[in-house]
Amino acid sequence: MEFARQEYFWLLPVVPLAMLLWGIGLWHQRRMRIRFGNIDNLVSISRISRPGRGWLRGLLFVAALALMALGLAYPRAIVRELRAVPTRTDLVFLLDTSPSMYGRDMDPSRLGRAERIIQRFIYLKQPQDRYGLIAFNWTSVVLSYMTSDPQNMLLYFDYLNQQDMPEPGTNVGSVLTNAMRLVATEQEVDPEAAQRRRVVLVLLSDGDDTAHDLEKPLAGVIQSGIKIYTIGLGTANGSYVPLEMAGGLNGQVVKYLQSDRGTRLVSHAEMRTMREISEKTGGRFYRGESDKQVDQAMEEILFTARPVSGFQSSTVRKDLYIYFLMAAFACLLVGVFL
Repeated sequence: MEFARQEYFWLLPVVPLAMLLWGIGLWHQRRMRIRFGNIDNLVSISRISRPGRGWLRGLLFVAALALMALGLAYPRAIVRELRAVPTRTDLVFLLDTSPSMYGRDMDPSRLGRAERIIQRFIYLKQPQDRYGLIAFNWTSVVLSYMTSDPQNMLLYFDYLNQQDMPEPGTNVGSVLTNAMRLVATEQEVDPEAAQRRRVVLVLLSDGDDTAHDLEKPLAGVIQSGIKIYTIGLGTANGSYVPLEMAGGLNGQVVKYLQSDRGTRLVSHAEMRTMREISEKTGGRFYRGESDKQVDQAMEEILFTARPVSGFQSSTVRKDLYIYFLMAAFACLLVGVFL
């Protein structure tokens, strides 16, 4: 144990002086009683303390003074604590940028909602983790390789939000293939570090896979043991599909996807595909329109589902002054009612 404020030790010499004064008081009280005469005459009208009780009250009072002086000296215990070291994680976001993601059945749109979810992940990022971003429609492109500083993703969001004519098509198989190439490249660069890291894929899409070329790429992900967490965007009511906009993501829609008869086509959220992808890889599906489920997704991906790579021992100073002050208060309280 150590004391951080040792200058308060000068109060301790006052304690014997207080005990001496208390003893003088008891001696003076005893003299007064002897001068009074027969003490038995006061029993019926006064409370007569036994001599031992007076000394006990004095000891409690002195003990309270000593404990308060020690408490002011800020005592601390030096202990060793074992802290769990979480496994470093590489988190790859797979962001659907097909025309249906520009649908406005979510605020401000499905794509805008997905971007906000990724921003929340960035806000809660752990220092030891790395993030990557792959955007896809009919093809896929790596917008951000694995980095410990994912703030540059926000620049890519600005680029996506300025697109007036999104590329048609949705090929989930293509983005899974590209994600596995990215993972393989990182493993080749530093194989030893790759063995100590876990890889998680987060797919943000409305599930409208128009390519239907998912089986083989998904089998490769399953074989690698990588989990895919899926976050579904869009509502059951659906939304018209913008094909051309004036002013980017939040601009006015100039042209919608139409049928041969000229009627606007509605894109509904296809969550069945999203659920199958997450379940087959050991991940989990979450609804993007629910803030509660998004919070649950971040809690599981970033914290609860993260394995422990080991334990680290560290020296910690635990404050003890509160216990000294509580003991001093207890001594005073007992002395008052004794």
